[in-house]
Amino acid sequence: MVQIGDNIKKYREMLKYSQQYVAEELGISQNAYSKIENNQTRSFTLERLEKIAALFNIALVDLLGVEKTVSIQNSDLNNSGGYNVNHYDSPVLIETFQKQIADLQAERDRLLAIIDKMASKK
Repeated sequence: MVQIGDNIKKYREMLKYSQQYVAEELGISQNAYSKIENNQTRSFTLERLEKIAALFNIALVDLLGVEKTVSIQNSDLNNSGGYNVNHYDSPVLIETFQKQIADLQAERDRLLAIIDKMASKK
């Protein structure tokens, strides 16, 4: 499974950006950025990921490597009246949904904090 640092590196290289350039745009050292690409850090904040996605001009889901579609083969269809994804795909789907839920929860928390700040200024 591709890790987020691998995706970040892939997009950076496609754009022909240097690590130094991206690091400067993010306001971090080149060494810190290198650790991100090499999956040596787990301290990804939603804001940092959003900045990277914006810098690369891509959607956050693309940066995270979330699959947008799931293909269903004819052999995967359940004839009892519903559609089932092949059980081999289930762990991938669950992991993808868990990541999406975590992202949405983090975004909700960020927005609630902004609302709280605005309400406290009144």
